[in-house]
Amino acid sequence: MKILVTGGLGGIGRVTVARLLRHGHEVLAVDRLSEADVEQDVWDVVRGAEYRQVEVREIETLRPHFAGVDAVIHLAGLPHPSMGTEVELFGINCNGAFNVYRAAADAGIKRVVSASSINALGYGMGVKGFPICYFPVDEAHPTMTSDPYSFSKQILEEIAAYFWRREGISGVCLRFPFVFHATLAWAERMKGFFSYRQRAFEELMAMPPDERRTRIDACVAAFEAERAERPQERPWGERGPRRRGDAPPPPERLLMFGRTDFWSIIDGEDAAQALERGITATYEGSHPLFVCDRDNSVGVPSEQLAKLYFPEVTTWKRSIEGTETLLSYDRARELIGYEPERSLLAWFGQE
Repeated sequence: MKILVTGGLGGIGRVTVARLLRHGHEVLAVDRLSEADVEQDVWDVVRGAEYRQVEVREIETLRPHFAGVDAVIHLAGLPHPSMGTEVELFGINCNGAFNVYRAAADAGIKRVVSASSINALGYGMGVKGFPICYFPVDEAHPTMTSDPYSFSKQILEEIAAYFWRREGISGVCLRFPFVFHATLAWAERMKGFFSYRQRAFEELMAMPPDERRTRIDACVAAFEAERAERPQERPWGERGPRRRGDAPPPPERLLMFGRTDFWSIIDGEDAAQALERGITATYEGSHPLFVCDRDNSVGVPSEQLAKLYFPEVTTWKRSIEGTETLLSYDRARELIGYEPERSLLAWFGQE
């Protein structure tokens, strides 16, 4: 199968290109960079793929690259609200996505798979919070986007649905949580942080219940109040200095990291697996799908985490065992056969 991958030199893109090549596909990777600007280590990962420089916002220059292509994986876009203004995010993430689907339709392509985000839910980066109705969170959960990045992913999913209705293009929009790219060196750097968080959980559980509740509630309230200041939309350099060399934050703050993603995470190799399965599985229609690691990113009981940081959520759509993720990928398992092949906990000797 000949597969065109937009954003093929990005973090998820290059891993996906490499996986497709290993599995015998012919790959055309397209991205915004000129060949002269691509680092050698990136070329090493995507070696064997054809590469062309494109701009997804310019449909007339985009169209010719779709000739002879069997399917498209669309990854091009700005991956965070801090990386552009609302206008820039909409132009690249929404207009660019529409152009990709339009070019695919014009070329007679009937399968396009796109990278959406857990943020299509609207909870993680929104300037306004909203109630979580139940666990595990699935695709039926109500959404409320209030930041430009999350809104752009919501629009991406609507674009995909429109082209299914109008042109018969089937595909999935994969709602990725935080994507990590694990190596032995990465695991060595991160094991201290992982240990800190597990100790933080133990400290919280050892506290008197009233003190624990007061501290966590204050931490969550401070985060919710800060949403209105739009911290996610500030450029990286304006977010204040990183903590280096001093003591870790209080335990309730350490475990706040990942809360708005329900402590879900995914290895880049599993992101690539889901993208390939979205291309090759047998199905019709347009479907948003959550995909993630099978476990939470802390390595502690998920039900206890939820009760600590979401005490108001009392509805459970099904039981959760041990460290099992609070984000449901049941639909992805059913539709495209997705099952995590990599585990964050395994990198730290927890499995």
